[in-house]
Amino acid sequence: MRLVPWIPPLFRDRAAAGCALAEAVAELELDEPVVVGVARGGVAVALEVARQLEAPLTAIDVERVNAYGLRLGAVTAHGPPYLREGHGVPEEDVESALERSRRAAEALEARLEHETLPVAGRTTVVVDDGLITGLTLAAACRWARVEGVARLIAATPVGHVDGLARLREEADLVVCPHPLAEIAVVGQAYDIFDPLEEWYIAGLLADAAAGAAG
Repeated sequence: MRLVPWIPPLFRDRAAAGCALAEAVAELELDEPVVVGVARGGVAVALEVARQLEAPLTAIDVERVNAYGLRLGAVTAHGPPYLREGHGVPEEDVESALERSRRAAEALEARLEHETLPVAGRTTVVVDDGLITGLTLAAACRWARVEGVARLIAATPVGHVDGLARLREEADLVVCPHPLAEIAVVGQAYDIFDPLEEWYIAGLLADAAAGAAG
């Protein structure tokens, strides 16, 4: 049995993590950025970043790609996937898994009733609530690249150093206030890390849009 290393919680909840991440991102002094939260948990963190930067907030979903009990990678509804190398899964099964995950991402985005803002030509900050492998944010970065962003920043309040290294191959810059060598699951870094309901995420996005319009 694998033992999970203990670490003291770093944040009370995603809002607190977002405030900490927002301070780090604000130091970059970005020019008119757009903030993209990874649904679901990343949106709650990204909201605080968007507020600090006085930037528009939008969201995408990233789904895991699984087959034969293995996590092969991750994919968005409309971007290229990020897949591990050497997984040994037959190509036809990979394609089937990708299609299932793409449909799931499309379905969640439709249920949120949120149209992703255009990011082409913009400095874009892609945010999640934490990472271990980095596969989710890597797939989000690949989506941003094909959308034609001008500069791509991947941001997360906490992450394993190995996952952050993977992310640096995809983004122009990676911002992580708490890079850790001993963390097994993202929830270890939080006192409160409950799953966020879709209605709650939709509400965050609607409030952010209303604030930007007002």
